[in-house]
This record gives sequence, structure tokens and C-alpha cells, in this order.
Amino acid sequence: MSTTSGVRHARPGMLRIIATSSLGTMLEYYDFFVYVALTSTLTHLFLPSTDRTVAAMAGVATFGIAYVARPLGTIIFSPMSDRIGRKKTFVITLAIMGIATVGIGCLPTYAMAGLLAPIGLITLRVVQGIALGGEYGSAVVYVMEHAPSGRKGMATSVLQSTASLGLLLALAIVSALKFALDTAAFDSWGWRVPFLISAPIVAVATWIRLGMTETPVFAEMKQAGRLSKSPLQDTLSSATSWKAILVAMFGAQGGTSVSLYTSIVYMLYFLQNVLKVEPSRANLCLGVAIVVAAPLYPVFGRLSDAIGRARVMLIGIVLWILAAYPAFAGIRTNALAGGWATVTLLVALLAVLTAMIMAPLPAFIAECFPPQSRTTGFGLSQQLGNVLFGGFLPLISLSLVNLTGNPLAGVGYSIASLLPCLAVTFFWGLRQDRLIRQRNRDVPSAAHADAGRFPVR
Repeated sequence: MSTTSGVRHARPGMLRIIATSSLGTMLEYYDFFVYVALTSTLTHLFLPSTDRTVAAMAGVATFGIAYVARPLGTIIFSPMSDRIGRKKTFVITLAIMGIATVGIGCLPTYAMAGLLAPIGLITLRVVQGIALGGEYGSAVVYVMEHAPSGRKGMATSVLQSTASLGLLLALAIVSALKFALDTAAFDSWGWRVPFLISAPIVAVATWIRLGMTETPVFAEMKQAGRLSKSPLQDTLSSATSWKAILVAMFGAQGGTSVSLYTSIVYMLYFLQNVLKVEPSRANLCLGVAIVVAAPLYPVFGRLSDAIGRARVMLIGIVLWILAAYPAFAGIRTNALAGGWATVTLLVALLAVLTAMIMAPLPAFIAECFPPQSRTTGFGLSQQLGNVLFGGFLPLISLSLVNLTGNPLAGVGYSIASLLPCLAVTFFWGLRQDRLIRQRNRDVPSAAHADAGRFPVR
């Protein structure tokens, strides 16, 4: 009877944990992706060029620069999460992201400050990258260490949807402003609003996070004196950790990065820059696709709890590879013919397959590392994989389109990038997943059971 009662009381607590963690992470991704929604405007105001192609490439490159900074954020903040606590760290990173985003909204344009304007923009984009590089790992580990055994995939999968939901929020706000304002007003001051409104929202999210409790795993390690003094050194000096990092980087994380930044981020550039679709229509097609895919993240996460995380991701990668080229070709054909319902359906198909790849990933990576250095290992795996496969994918894809004259050259690059991810996930990811699942069956099912499972190296 007490067990049943405990489960009943734990459920709403877990829902609150997921909701508050997801809200903060979604806002961080909103701050990060507002740049994507405003790329054409910011390029015009901060990176002026008489050549439209050069201007577009410069704008996309500035998006990629933030990804180079994300591993630096991991190196700074992920060990902090393992030393001082998951909660404290993602409160700090949320505040830094908010300050950088508001800063962009206050920047003078190129016409006002010359070269200082793009320098300021790039600098603040780097700060955003550093903040996001430290945020996500702490949030995932926080949720994962609260979640009960057998539900960790479903619990952490919700956080994966926050990237696309953050972009959706950015697209919605930017589209509303463009609808309400004329072009002159939007270019004069309207573009600043999506950045500036981040201030009160981040303040509320920070206040909410300050009221959250630390994870039972971290609290138990701290009480037992089992916290690592150098999580980064522990991770980098461990052959087991390096194997887990490499399997994640070149396998599941690579697959996630390619599918996400092709299906969501590059898709927007493809519609607007390659097919010349009017921005509000492109935003609507992508927004509907995100809404369709978002509820499926916990479904795929729960499926990974049942049949294995690597298996779900592997199926998703195979299906995405098979669907991507025909989908992009169909999007091009129907966009030219005005078949917007079909365009939206095809964009949604890729978004759903992306959700299948992404949903199991956080629990898969986090379970590979001991709790004393879990956030550090997770952060390195994710951010190195993002830099290698995701950050500059939109730039490379647009470059290939411009060089070859083939509008589908970009998606060809994405498919080629996924092939090594498919191989690594099949040959090593499945085996690693089996070992983790076997280990989990051999230990108690309490959420805090792994606090003493791994010795400090």
C-alpha cells in the first residue's frame, strides 16, 4: 500500500520536474534560435553585402559560429554541474543566455556603428553558444536522475522537443511582428522585440528554477563524500568514457544533429533562400510540422524504454535516410506548384522521423557515464557531435547548392553524413545499449540507486 501511495505522489512531482526543466531549456533554445528566424533581417542590418548570396552565406555562418563555442560551455559548466549541483548550474546558464539575448536586441546596426556592429553580434552569439553548451546537459541529467527506472527515456525525451519548440516560439513571435508592422518599422525597431522580451521571461524561468530541489543522486553522493574533484579529468582519462563519447559523437548524436539541423533549421533556409518561398509561408509550413512532431517525442522515448534506445534511433536513421531525398524533391516540386498542403506534410514527415532519432538520445548518452562525471560526459558527447555534424550543416548545404546549381545538393550532403552514424549505431551503439540495459536490470530500481554504483576514478 505504501508503494502504491508513493507512486501516486511521485507522478505529479515528476511532471513538475519535467515541466520546469523543459520550460527553461525551451527558452534557452528560443533565445538561441531567434537568430534563425531573423537571419535575413540581421544579415541585412549587421552584415551588409551587395551580393545576396554572399550576404546569405555570411548570415548562416554566424549561426554556425555559436556552435564552435558550445563545447567551451560544456568544458566550463558541465564539470560545475558534477561538482556543485545540476540545479545551480542550469540557473547560471539560463541567466547568461538571457543577458546575451537581450544584448543582441540592444546592439547598434552596421549603419550606426560600422564594423563594431557585426563584431558585437558575433561576440554575443558566442556567449549564447557557451550558455547553451552548459545548459542542456545539466537539464537532461537533472530530469534523468529524478526519473524512475523504466521511464528515463520517456522523461528525458521531452527535453529533446524543446529545441524545435524554441524555434517554433521564435517563428511565431517574429511572424506576428512582421504581420503587425510594416517593413520600415520592423527593420527600424521591430526586430529587437523578440530579443528584448526574453528578459522578463528568463527572469520568471530563473525564479522557478531557483525553487527546484537537487537530484537525489547528487544529494546522496554529496552526503557520502563521493563527488569527484575533477569530473573533466576523470572523463578525459577514462578509456571507457572516451569509447562512450566516440560512439555517441559518430553514432546517435551525429544522427540527431544531421536530422535536426536538416529537417528544421536548414529546411527554413531551403524554403526561403533556395526555393524563394515567402518567409511567413515558410514559417507556417515549418511551424505546423513542429506541432505535429512535438507530441511524439515522449512516445518514442517510452518506446526506447521498452525495446532499447539504440534500436529506436537506428530505425529512425534508416527511415530518415530513405525519406529525405524524395521528401525534399517533393517539397521543391509542390512549392513551385503552390501545393502547400503537400509541402507541409512532407516537412512534417521529416520532423516526425527526426523525433524518432532524437527522443531516446539523452537517456542513452547519460546512462553511459558514472554519476560523478555524468554531465561532463554527456556534454562532451553532445556538443562535439553537434560541432562535427550539425553546427555548419546549413552553411555547407547552402554552399553545395550554390556551387552545383542543384537545389537538392544540400540534402545529399545530409544523407552522406548520416551513413557513418548509421554504421556506428549498428555496430557499437546496439552493443553498448545492451550492456547498459543489462546493468540496469542488475541493480535496484530506485531513482537514486546509481549514486553508489560507480567508484570515483
